[in-house]
Amino acid sequence: MSNIKIDFSPEKGIANIYGQPMLFHCNHYNRFLQQTIEDPTYIDSEKIFLQSAAETVYLQFLNYFKQSPKLSFREKLDFASQVFKFGGFGLLDFSNVTESGGKVIGKSSHYGLALKLNMGARKKAGEYFDRGYVAGILLAIKDSSGGSVLAKGFDIKQTKSISLGDTACEFQIVTDKNFNWLEKFKPKPLPAFTKIPDRKSKTTVDEGVIVKTLAGMEIVGNEQGLIPAFGVYLARMYADYYNKISFRFEQELKKTIGKAELATELLTEAGHICGFNTMGGIMKSDEWKGLIIPMIKNKEDWMHGIVACINAIGWGVWRIENFTPNEKLTMRVYEGYESLGYLKWFGKSDHPIDYLATGVSAALMNLLYHGDITKNPTLDKDYYYQLFKTQNCFQGKQAKCLASGDEYSEIVVTR
Repeated sequence: MSNIKIDFSPEKGIANIYGQPMLFHCNHYNRFLQQTIEDPTYIDSEKIFLQSAAETVYLQFLNYFKQSPKLSFREKLDFASQVFKFGGFGLLDFSNVTESGGKVIGKSSHYGLALKLNMGARKKAGEYFDRGYVAGILLAIKDSSGGSVLAKGFDIKQTKSISLGDTACEFQIVTDKNFNWLEKFKPKPLPAFTKIPDRKSKTTVDEGVIVKTLAGMEIVGNEQGLIPAFGVYLARMYADYYNKISFRFEQELKKTIGKAELATELLTEAGHICGFNTMGGIMKSDEWKGLIIPMIKNKEDWMHGIVACINAIGWGVWRIENFTPNEKLTMRVYEGYESLGYLKWFGKSDHPIDYLATGVSAALMNLLYHGDITKNPTLDKDYYYQLFKTQNCFQGKQAKCLASGDEYSEIVVTR
């Protein structure tokens, strides 16, 4: 049993861990999203990844260390290793780190293994999250101990990489050479939001039971610090890491090419990948067969069942507003993590930004009605292309957005 404290609110669909919202995503979403941001060579994607990870981890651990002032330097590093393993990120060994530097060994890495699934061989180490995590920990230790640790600043150089074929990752702490780790770490205050309504759909699927059961499951890293579940590898990732890398990417694209439409397309495609692999994997899992299939009376109930699952994994609260099987789905998302993150770190948006929610909503309709997940298909590349790259497939369009001032985000999915 893990001793990491999870504060899950079923009313909000959000899980906070030491002050940071954290949620589940799979290795396929993580590898595709990272590759999407890495691909444009005219963007400094490394800076985007490193700052976003360091800032988010720094805020979480600074909060925790201030609440636990008696922790020693070594105890702080040990706790950081525990959280990394707990989240399914892999294993980090800080035993060679002192208050003046050293090196961190990544004995396993969610990102390192995930990136090896992409087409082609990498030319550069890709464990940016792991590297930024280490930086965030060291910065939090420094600022919670009066600045005595690594007082002159530091950089972190990766000298070994699982994503490049090494058996482990190695991160060397370079002292007296300070990287600009923290750029955006003072959040804007969030406004009051509308009351989240109860589910109005008539179905035999008991969302309350599903949310309580899934949220109560011990989904944590195993002895390798990984979470194999539902046919994928999960990670309980920081919501604001996703938000910052996605929206910084969008901003950089807009600066360089003058418009944001390409970012919309790419980030929505990442949502398709997530919906196909994670939601599809859940609907093929033993947990689905044991908990949810007994509640299902017809094919439409599969939609209600998977939305109930979504409401247990930290994405906010999703509500089916209108649903015509095989024709149209209108999904409302209340306090979704994308809009919350945009408001918190970037302010009010002049365009809809719930790209993950848009892509996943389309994926649900494609899984059920452009394909047929109820027949237990193999979720491979060919099936993905059949569902998302053929004529008459379902596509989502965002009609309302919480980050733009609406009371909720709304996605309309049609063929």
